[in-house]
Amino acid sequence: MRKISFILVSVLATSFLVPSASFAAAPSAGAACAKAGTTSSTATKKFTCVKSGKKLAWDKGVALPKAAAPAPAPAPAPVTTVKITGTSCATDGEQKIVGDRRYVCDGANRSNNFQWDEGTPTSFKAPMPITLPVAQNGSITFANALSHISEIPTTSYKRIQTIIDASPAVDVPHQLLVGPNTTTVTKTIEENILSREFKLWGGFQQTKYLTVIAYSFADMNWAGQTHDKVVKDRSYPTAGVDPQMGMRRAQQSCQVDAKNCDAGNAGQYAGVPEAIEFLGVTTSYPWDPTMNGEVGHEYTHTVTSAQFNGTSAKNTNYYQQNFTPCWLNEGLSNASGIGVSSTSLQQYLSTRDYNVTRPANLPSDFKGFTAEGLKNYLYSQVPNHNAPNSCYGGLGPVYQLGYSIGFAATEALFAIGGPQSVMALESRGAMGDDFSQAFQNVYGMSWDEGSTILGQILAAEYAIKPMRTSG
Repeated sequence: MRKISFILVSVLATSFLVPSASFAAAPSAGAACAKAGTTSSTATKKFTCVKSGKKLAWDKGVALPKAAAPAPAPAPAPVTTVKITGTSCATDGEQKIVGDRRYVCDGANRSNNFQWDEGTPTSFKAPMPITLPVAQNGSITFANALSHISEIPTTSYKRIQTIIDASPAVDVPHQLLVGPNTTTVTKTIEENILSREFKLWGGFQQTKYLTVIAYSFADMNWAGQTHDKVVKDRSYPTAGVDPQMGMRRAQQSCQVDAKNCDAGNAGQYAGVPEAIEFLGVTTSYPWDPTMNGEVGHEYTHTVTSAQFNGTSAKNTNYYQQNFTPCWLNEGLSNASGIGVSSTSLQQYLSTRDYNVTRPANLPSDFKGFTAEGLKNYLYSQVPNHNAPNSCYGGLGPVYQLGYSIGFAATEALFAIGGPQSVMALESRGAMGDDFSQAFQNVYGMSWDEGSTILGQILAAEYAIKPMRTSG
């Protein structure tokens, strides 16, 4: 009897655990429901449980609004590739960004048939070993420079030496070729100067290969022929290149009438990231590369151009000059060349004072050695070769002042921000900045404000003592 009772209880308990089929089914009109006022929906109707007589049943239901059809996904915008390379443009050196490339307007022979170049990716970054803007935490800053005028040359020289002393050796593959009649070049001194220059600009782009051709007037023809042989041996492009370029460059560093070669010229060969440096060796006085700074001066020109390696520039020298005002083009090379070559602070100061002069041949619109006049000289220069008022026009008086006033202005920037800050201006130019933008990015102040302070510094320097007047 106990056994039967247990079975019955179990069955009854189980019946309460199984839901009623009428309540679990989808609601339909007239079907039984459990509690008045509750609602339930199907895909198309909403039903309400109501009392119908003595029963609870679902009403006829209310139609649900149809869900709006999802809006079609917008069609992808058509991809249009804008190609402007080779199309005409108006102003040499003008820049335009199209898509992810920055184009520069370039002219055949720097004067006509302007066309957009092949374009440089906007992501291009010229390497540099410093963080921008440079820190204003040295002994001389833009804010206090006028109180430390007499210290600027020494500070500039010491900052050059600090970088060289702290830098590991930098390998720039090169060759130094000396004319058969040019007996005053030892190679030892010149190679030491080059090795110091390589270290000073470590971390920046430098030429991939350097050829230095050192020659006196007796070897001028040899120098031109050697240039042509280097071009051939290293397979440099010659299409469209002046076949007399080697001889022309050799003569450029000489005073042919005086039968003396006492200057130099250097730059990267168009179309390749390699450079040729002509080094005119004077016979008018003893050759001393530690005094004249010529070896390092000319090499610095190749470094400024090398900042444009990796851009679309076919002639990096030309692109670099379109960015760089003339005072900096020669001022940077003089400040670094003499600073690197000098064997002592005293020698540097002596050579520096010989170069920072009041030239006799001043431009007609030069406004004097006042703060305002010197600011105007720095601020107003137009580098574009094709502009009527270009400072490069004919390498005339405005350009020549770069060796003196430009030297002093660059020296001040060396003292304030270090030599690497000035090369960083060139790197920013390669990345698309104009000079004002580059100055802002490097020094954290506008070029208008910076040139005002530099004008004041230069005026104070020129007022300290009478400078010699050069011819």
